[in-house]
Amino acid sequence: MFGMDEEYEGTLLSIEAEIISKEPEGFIIKVHNSETGKTFEAQSVREYAEFLVESVNSSVMDNFVAKWLPSPNARRRDIDLVGMQLGMMQRWMEEEIKQGTDDELKKDLEDLQEYSKDENDEKGSEK
Repeated sequence: MFGMDEEYEGTLLSIEAEIISKEPEGFIIKVHNSETGKTFEAQSVREYAEFLVESVNSSVMDNFVAKWLPSPNARRRDIDLVGMQLGMMQRWMEEEIKQGTDDELKKDLEDLQEYSKDENDEKGSEK
């Protein structure tokens, strides 16, 4: 049986991240892209997310995984803050996707209604 890494060997982009607290306050998210070998120090969750999206979009790999490494150099409140911000960002993206899907369905329904109206108008003019 294949382990996860063996199954995707050669086709898996891995993005690894670690939270590091700064003194006297704040944090960075140290992010590493396995494909390019590039390491980036994100100053915010937004920068982390942008790096992740950019890495995936420019990758030639077929699959990707985002891994959070142990963060022994992070304060608990920074870990909690990053988790909360990631959760909020995920909810926002899900709402955006849902809104986009709802808008597409509404447009499809309007197109169908317009098509049906045109069909009925054509049948009515044939009589």
